[in-house]
Amino acid sequence: MAQRQRQGEVIVLSPDRTVREALESGLRGERYQVVPAATPEEAEVAARSASAEMAIIDSMVQPTIDQMVRLRKINPALGFMLIIGDEDAILAVEAARAGAYDFLIRPIDAGRSAFRLRVALEKHSRALEERAYTVALEERLNNRTEEVMHSRDRIKTQFINTIRALEKALQAKNVYTEGHSRRVAEKSVEIARAMKVPREQVRHIELGALFHDIGKIGIRDDVLNKPGRLTESEYEHMKLHPIVAEQILSPIEELRPIVDIVKHEHERWDGGGYPNGLQGTQIPLGSRLIAIADAWDSMVFDRIYRKALPHHVALAEIEKNAGSQFDPECVRVFCEQERARMRGVVAAPAP
Repeated sequence: MAQRQRQGEVIVLSPDRTVREALESGLRGERYQVVPAATPEEAEVAARSASAEMAIIDSMVQPTIDQMVRLRKINPALGFMLIIGDEDAILAVEAARAGAYDFLIRPIDAGRSAFRLRVALEKHSRALEERAYTVALEERLNNRTEEVMHSRDRIKTQFINTIRALEKALQAKNVYTEGHSRRVAEKSVEIARAMKVPREQVRHIELGALFHDIGKIGIRDDVLNKPGRLTESEYEHMKLHPIVAEQILSPIEELRPIVDIVKHEHERWDGGGYPNGLQGTQIPLGSRLIAIADAWDSMVFDRIYRKALPHHVALAEIEKNAGSQFDPECVRVFCEQERARMRGVVAAPAP
């Protein structure tokens, strides 16, 4: 069997050799390389590596929070976990406020530690992706003329603050939502540009895709995060999320153009969708594009409870549902784009 490719480094900072060895042994075979550090100085050297993704700091390293701060200054892209004992409750709260993703409890359980580290790395990956996307979004907003910016300063500030508040609320419900929504936004924009959709409409589609799952804030956690098939009653509860999204977005003036796009993302081309049973071109174009991008992303990316499908299998599934679930013309454009990408010849999208 081929060896799993290592993609990053996890620093384990502890003066206790048994802790370092336990984690180094227990985490062997994961996708990352464990870098043990007995002293803060060794950890600071390791943090300078471009491959460093996460630092696990033992609470025996004092002051622990200051060490987090120093390592973050060296490498702003580094995530953090702590090793704590039963007596470290106050430290745990302070570390969480400082940005620690999770905690390993002494004595170290290697199997559980590996699982918790995988989840922490997933959270950190989504956080980095969202940080980059937010920066790009802010830059796009800032690339307006000085005259327009002066007149829209207050609106822009309100708009960005609203985005951040809603994204944080949704992240608290589901660790996967941020990265998923960003990718769906990018894919929806790709299809829209290939279809020569006007620029202002593309902007609305992008925002609609970014918020297409926002109504899930109103869905119970046990339903939202259930790994298996939903029961009939659970599915009916899940179907409420477009209405919740409408209630969240409608009062915000700057987001009103995207309300219908978000609300009708789960309509079907044949009229069998929800919440209103729209069919064909009654469904907003943005909703039709997001439906394809959403289904694609859900199939081709891993979840904790299942592995991603191969791209050609996911593509066949999208095509199979053209004319029933999806707009056939949107599917045609999407499949042309993806097949070109798979051949390595897709053109860069226009800005």
